[in-house]
Amino acid sequence: MSTNIMTASRQWATRPADQRYTTLADLKSAVSSRRFKSRSVDIDVSSIHAEVADDTIVLNSGISPCEPSHWAFGQLARSISAPADYLRSLPTDLAVKCINDGLSRSPREQAKFMTIQSEGDGFNTLQAVTSQTYGRIWDADCVSAVENLVEKSDGKFFNPKAYNFTTGSTEPSGLYASDRDVFMFMIDGGSRLDVGPRAKLNRGFFVWNSEVGAKTFGLTTFLFNEVCGNHIVWGAQNVKNLVIRHSKNGPDRFDAQAMPALMQYVNSSVAEEESTIRKAMHTTLPSGDAFDSWIKQFKFNKSEIREAIAVANKEEGKCETVWDLMQGFTAYARDFDFIDARMDLQKRAADLLIQLN
Repeated sequence: MSTNIMTASRQWATRPADQRYTTLADLKSAVSSRRFKSRSVDIDVSSIHAEVADDTIVLNSGISPCEPSHWAFGQLARSISAPADYLRSLPTDLAVKCINDGLSRSPREQAKFMTIQSEGDGFNTLQAVTSQTYGRIWDADCVSAVENLVEKSDGKFFNPKAYNFTTGSTEPSGLYASDRDVFMFMIDGGSRLDVGPRAKLNRGFFVWNSEVGAKTFGLTTFLFNEVCGNHIVWGAQNVKNLVIRHSKNGPDRFDAQAMPALMQYVNSSVAEEESTIRKAMHTTLPSGDAFDSWIKQFKFNKSEIREAIAVANKEEGKCETVWDLMQGFTAYARDFDFIDARMDLQKRAADLLIQLN
């Protein structure tokens, strides 16, 4: 999963109602229940056999008969080099013949199946078909780690509110889970950097994962000014990413790197960020030709510079310092229609602070 600071807004805009959670406790209950009913086994590919049962495709290979989920069916199709959409378009009995033929020709000797036990009389669900070396990081472990972090921060971190499509009101949001992934957006509402008016920064982070191989594990940390009701993050700075693939050593890296890095971020001192912002607020912009020469290194065009100065004079009451100019660029970017252009300008504006370090 490629991520940027707009990820939270895209999650908010695209997730269906049954994938949205308002509390970490509810999210944890959902993914923990799934893990409790899950079983991961290594099996010989030669023993996998597809058959038709109740007009659906079922795999029976030394484990209880299981019906592939949409995602797992795609993984199975890729493992035998067959187009999943084509197989889905065939009559069930013909698709089964194609699958069994592909399995008989597969060079892979073993595969890893993840199944979920049925609660009734139906077939178990096949959630994932991966290689034997797949290192599964469980969604439940990711949620538990974030919950533990929130507890150790004395509850300062929370999932921000967002607009509710149905009621039109706002409610805690930013927590999502489907049958193939989990995503969490958390912010720190209790540790703003107290460095003066219009210089308030909060901390935030995203955590995402897929225990079935739909995406990597990932962690993004950042500082920001504010989050609005559609989860657009404004004024993001110091954006850092950690990605862990579900390779053989993936679970060990999760334990050794990901959560310790997040805990360190939460507990680290804000002194460095405070110092940088104070420096920006007290660093006077050069004038005349010296300003033109200095600003070139940040690759702003003349129109962007002119508009940023105008907005800074309007919103800050002046444009005399590096901080004033940065706020001007950030505010100007908010009116852009296209997200990519907005984020590009905000990133270049953040470079004004980086240059001071």
